[in-house]
Amino acid sequence: MANISLTTLCNRVCASCFGTGTVTRDPAATMHMSSGDFDRVLDFLERSGIRQARLLGGEPTLHPDFGGLARRVLARGLDLVVFSNGLMPESALALLESVPHPRIAVLVNVRSPVEAAPGETAQVEKTLCRLGPRAYIGFTIVRAGLSPDFLLPLITRAGTRRQIRLGLAHATVTGSNVSLHPRLYPAAGRMLAEFAEKAWSQEIGLEFDCGFVPCMFPEGFLQSAGPACRLPAPECSPILDILPRGAVAACYPLLEARLEPLPISQGAAWLRSRFEEFLGRFRSIGIYRRCSACDFRRRAECSGGCLAASMQRLRPATLHLQGDPVDERRIGIPVPSRF
Repeated sequence: MANISLTTLCNRVCASCFGTGTVTRDPAATMHMSSGDFDRVLDFLERSGIRQARLLGGEPTLHPDFGGLARRVLARGLDLVVFSNGLMPESALALLESVPHPRIAVLVNVRSPVEAAPGETAQVEKTLCRLGPRAYIGFTIVRAGLSPDFLLPLITRAGTRRQIRLGLAHATVTGSNVSLHPRLYPAAGRMLAEFAEKAWSQEIGLEFDCGFVPCMFPEGFLQSAGPACRLPAPECSPILDILPRGAVAACYPLLEARLEPLPISQGAAWLRSRFEEFLGRFRSIGIYRRCSACDFRRRAECSGGCLAASMQRLRPATLHLQGDPVDERRIGIPVPSRF
């Protein structure tokens, strides 16, 4: 797996965004991936045996040549996955609408109507209705008490895949965004357990993104979840987020911790090993002090939560991340001044 950030331009402002330091609403400050760099990224995917091109941003459909880049993906025989906020130009929507849906998946991250900008909810629903089975819905939990119940009738009205991808609002390693603090995870877990029962009763499956920990859910929930609930893998491995100018982060929350150049001849496995060489020293921390004695962790059923959140626990000591620029002399990590 690897994600390709086509552009830093976005048309939505989300305080919880992982890319708060790079994503912008200002076209003059925007970085777009060039055609040549995109071809090199596709070469990297093929070299690595990765059969999906996962396009994100910013809002990826705002790239001035989004249609051309998407067609290059399909021409190479790769499947196309687009991560969008649903507020896309008509030209991009028409293109995605035309792709046979076995070759495409559009994950539309939907905000609660109580947090969305005026008109946003209606516009996103129109996008979902046009994409139909090509789309499925994502929802990020920013507040423990903000239920995603509103998604259930939306799925039926829009005719999307009957599946919801749930994510946690993770902190970046520097704490530069708004996030859901791990102390609130149990409250979010109780809310999700109640939501899961409603979703399953309507034959809607749930897929949990990375960073969820077993101890956040009510006792017995995981055992009763069944096949309609796809739980996250216990390990927190580098995803590989490829930025517009070719630098690569292990994942967006860890963007400010370490960057590597996109390799010319090596593949994804080699690049992940480069990140693991650095990140391995932080693996034992966990998001809670009690993680070191946790039964789930001893049974290799949990990695200790999001690694960026774990590293946040070191901020007052060695990382000096709150409010400071990353200092590679202090923590031994190369961070290029440009992406």
